[in-house]
Amino acid sequence: MSLRSSVAVILMCGSTALSLAQTPPEGPKPGPEHKKLEYFVGKWTVEGEIKANQFVPAGKTVSTETCTLGPGGFYVESRAEGGQLPTRLAIMAYDSHAKVYTSYYANNVGLVGTATGSVNGNTWTWMEEDKFAGNAIKGRTTVTILSASQYTSKYEMLDANGRYVTLVEGTATKVAP
Repeated sequence: MSLRSSVAVILMCGSTALSLAQTPPEGPKPGPEHKKLEYFVGKWTVEGEIKANQFVPAGKTVSTETCTLGPGGFYVESRAEGGQLPTRLAIMAYDSHAKVYTSYYANNVGLVGTATGSVNGNTWTWMEEDKFAGNAIKGRTTVTILSASQYTSKYEMLDANGRYVTLVEGTATKVAP
């Protein structure tokens, strides 16, 4: 191979590598379902009423929930703390393969759970499966959006008779973006 041919091959390989390095493939973008989760981003004050139950006594509670958008915009991280209820960490996302919202969460008294969610208008419904103190617990949380800065929520637990019993109801107000 002549010197000219060798230089030409090297230049062609170099320019091909350079062009590939300059145009990385574009990554996936969040869809409209992911964007709906952005409603929850911010700092919220949550005021609620706890109904007497086997886990905590009845009473009023005030807590703070801080939600941040995860890198890439595909999920929301949530931390709730304060009041009579345990500190909870959660990740909410949209599973574009299963076409359902999903949440994974744990709290500081050992409860670990997952939930699948759906949205109908201004109402989010989360069907939950928790594990606590050796027991499987099924629950439902309903979130109704009232405005850009306020929503109500209700947590119900499935009892031994197959009925949902309300354990906590409250109102969340956004106090910071």
